Amino acid sequence: MENEYNIEDPHYLLDSNIVSEIIKPLPDFNVIKKLVEHSSDCAICSPSWQELLFGMYRMPEGMNKKSLEKFLIDDIMENFKVLTYTKRSAEIHAEIRAKTEKIGKPAPFADSLIASIALANHMVLVTRNTKHFEAIREVSELQVDNWFTQKSHNKTI
Repeated sequence: MENEYNIEDPHYLLDSNIVSEIIKPLPDFNVIKKLVEHSSDCAICSPSWQELLFGMYRMPEGMNKKSLEKFLIDDIMENFKVLTYTKRSAEIHAEIRAKTEKIGKPAPFADSLIASIALANHMVLVTRNTKHFEAIREVSELQVDNWFTQKSHNKTI
Protein backbone atom coordinates (compact mmCIF):
# COMPACT_ATOMS: atom_id res chain seq x y z
CA MET A 1 0.00 0.00 0.00
CA GLU A 2 1.19 3.49 -0.86
CA ASN A 3 0.62 5.04 2.56
CA GLU A 4 1.92 2.19 4.74
CA TYR A 5 4.87 3.05 6.92
CA ASN A 6 7.88 0.75 7.12
CA ILE A 7 10.11 1.08 10.19
CA GLU A 8 13.17 0.78 7.90
CA ASP A 9 12.13 3.73 5.72
CA PRO A 10 14.15 6.94 6.13
CA HIS A 11 13.02 9.17 8.99
CA TYR A 12 14.42 12.53 7.81
CA LEU A 13 13.53 14.34 4.60
CA LEU A 14 16.33 16.78 3.72
CA ASP A 15 15.49 20.10 2.10
CA SER A 16 17.88 21.27 -0.62
CA ASN A 17 19.49 23.83 1.72
CA ILE A 18 20.67 20.96 3.94
CA VAL A 19 22.06 18.94 1.03
CA SER A 20 23.85 21.94 -0.49
CA GLU A 21 25.58 22.59 2.84
CA ILE A 22 27.65 19.43 2.34
CA ILE A 23 29.61 20.82 -0.60
CA LYS A 24 30.35 24.26 0.84
CA PRO A 25 34.03 25.03 1.54
CA LEU A 26 33.13 25.76 5.19
CA PRO A 27 29.97 23.76 5.94
CA ASP A 28 28.04 24.25 9.16
CA PHE A 29 29.45 21.89 11.81
CA ASN A 30 26.04 21.01 13.28
CA VAL A 31 24.61 20.06 9.88
CA ILE A 32 27.56 17.82 9.01
CA LYS A 33 27.48 16.20 12.46
CA LYS A 34 23.76 15.40 12.12
CA LEU A 35 24.20 14.12 8.56
CA VAL A 36 26.94 11.75 9.70
CA GLU A 37 24.86 10.68 12.69
CA HIS A 38 21.71 10.02 10.60
CA SER A 39 23.13 9.33 7.12
CA SER A 40 21.35 6.01 6.64
CA ASP A 41 18.09 7.51 7.92
CA CYS A 42 17.84 10.40 5.43
CA ALA A 43 16.24 10.91 2.03
CA ILE A 44 15.53 13.77 -0.33
CA CYS A 45 12.42 14.37 -2.42
CA SER A 46 12.09 14.92 -6.14
CA PRO A 47 11.31 18.68 -5.77
CA SER A 48 14.54 19.16 -3.77
CA TRP A 49 16.44 17.09 -6.33
CA GLN A 50 15.05 19.39 -9.03
CA GLU A 51 16.20 22.48 -7.07
CA LEU A 52 19.72 21.06 -6.77
CA LEU A 53 19.89 20.19 -10.47
CA PHE A 54 18.43 23.55 -11.49
CA GLY A 55 21.16 25.31 -9.51
CA MET A 56 23.81 23.22 -11.21
CA TYR A 57 22.40 23.70 -14.75
CA ARG A 58 22.34 27.47 -14.23
CA MET A 59 26.08 27.55 -13.54
CA PRO A 60 28.53 28.50 -16.29
CA GLU A 61 30.50 25.61 -17.79
CA GLY A 62 33.70 24.93 -15.90
CA MET A 63 35.32 23.07 -13.03
CA ASN A 64 32.83 24.21 -10.39
CA LYS A 65 29.89 22.92 -12.42
CA LYS A 66 31.69 19.62 -13.11
CA SER A 67 32.51 19.23 -9.39
CA LEU A 68 28.90 19.91 -8.42
CA GLU A 69 27.60 17.46 -11.02
CA LYS A 70 29.99 14.77 -9.76
CA PHE A 71 28.91 15.46 -6.17
CA LEU A 72 25.21 15.23 -7.04
CA ILE A 73 25.56 12.02 -9.04
CA ASP A 74 28.25 10.23 -7.02
CA ASP A 75 27.39 11.34 -3.51
CA ILE A 76 23.76 12.41 -3.32
CA MET A 77 22.23 9.85 -5.69
CA GLU A 78 24.34 7.04 -4.21
CA ASN A 79 23.61 7.86 -0.57
CA PHE A 80 20.06 9.21 -0.45
CA LYS A 81 16.81 7.71 -1.62
CA VAL A 82 14.80 10.19 -3.74
CA LEU A 83 11.12 10.15 -2.79
CA THR A 84 8.55 11.07 -5.41
CA TYR A 85 5.26 12.91 -5.39
CA THR A 86 2.60 10.23 -5.06
CA LYS A 87 -1.17 10.10 -5.10
CA ARG A 88 -1.12 10.29 -1.28
CA SER A 89 1.26 13.29 -1.39
CA ALA A 90 -1.09 15.02 -3.84
CA GLU A 91 -4.05 14.49 -1.51
CA ILE A 92 -2.11 15.91 1.45
CA HIS A 93 -0.77 18.75 -0.69
CA ALA A 94 -4.26 19.82 -1.78
CA GLU A 95 -5.49 19.72 1.82
CA ILE A 96 -2.53 21.75 3.12
CA ARG A 97 -2.98 24.42 0.46
CA ALA A 98 -6.73 24.71 1.14
CA LYS A 99 -6.27 24.85 4.92
CA THR A 100 -3.48 27.45 4.84
CA GLU A 101 -5.59 29.62 2.52
CA LYS A 102 -8.54 29.33 4.93
CA ILE A 103 -6.42 30.64 7.81
CA GLY A 104 -5.19 33.52 5.63
CA LYS A 105 -1.62 32.21 5.34
CA PRO A 106 -1.36 30.55 1.93
CA ALA A 107 1.67 28.27 1.76
CA PRO A 108 4.02 28.59 -1.22
CA PHE A 109 3.46 25.81 -3.75
CA ALA A 110 6.99 24.35 -3.56
CA ASP A 111 7.11 24.36 0.25
CA SER A 112 3.71 22.72 0.57
CA LEU A 113 4.75 20.17 -2.07
CA ILE A 114 7.85 19.22 -0.06
CA ALA A 115 5.86 19.16 3.19
CA SER A 116 3.26 16.86 1.64
CA ILE A 117 5.96 14.33 0.71
CA ALA A 118 7.32 14.44 4.26
CA LEU A 119 3.84 13.93 5.70
CA ALA A 120 2.93 11.14 3.28
CA ASN A 121 6.08 9.28 4.29
CA HIS A 122 5.84 9.98 8.06
CA MET A 123 9.10 11.93 8.01
CA VAL A 124 10.62 14.90 9.79
CA LEU A 125 11.44 17.68 7.35
CA VAL A 126 14.96 19.03 7.89
CA THR A 127 15.44 22.59 6.66
CA ARG A 128 17.11 25.86 7.50
CA ASN A 129 13.95 27.68 6.34
CA THR A 130 11.65 26.72 9.21
CA LYS A 131 9.60 29.93 8.81
CA HIS A 132 8.54 28.80 5.33
CA PHE A 133 6.71 25.89 6.95
CA GLU A 134 5.04 27.63 9.94
CA ALA A 135 1.59 27.95 8.35
CA ILE A 136 1.76 24.33 7.19
CA ARG A 137 2.59 23.23 10.72
CA GLU A 138 -0.48 25.11 11.97
CA VAL A 139 -2.78 22.98 9.81
CA SER A 140 -0.99 19.62 9.84
CA GLU A 141 1.18 17.31 11.88
CA LEU A 142 4.34 18.31 9.99
CA GLN A 143 7.48 17.99 12.09
CA VAL A 144 10.39 20.28 11.20
CA ASP A 145 14.00 20.27 12.40
CA ASN A 146 16.68 22.87 11.76
CA TRP A 147 20.06 21.15 11.97
CA PHE A 148 21.83 24.50 11.71
CA THR A 149 20.68 25.46 15.19
CA GLN A 150 19.80 22.02 16.55
CA LYS A 151 16.42 23.62 17.28
CA SER A 152 13.48 21.32 16.74
CA HIS A 153 10.07 22.63 15.64
CA ASN A 154 8.02 19.54 16.37
CA LYS A 155 4.52 19.40 17.70
CA THR A 156 4.15 17.40 20.85
CA ILE A 157 1.86 14.50 20.26
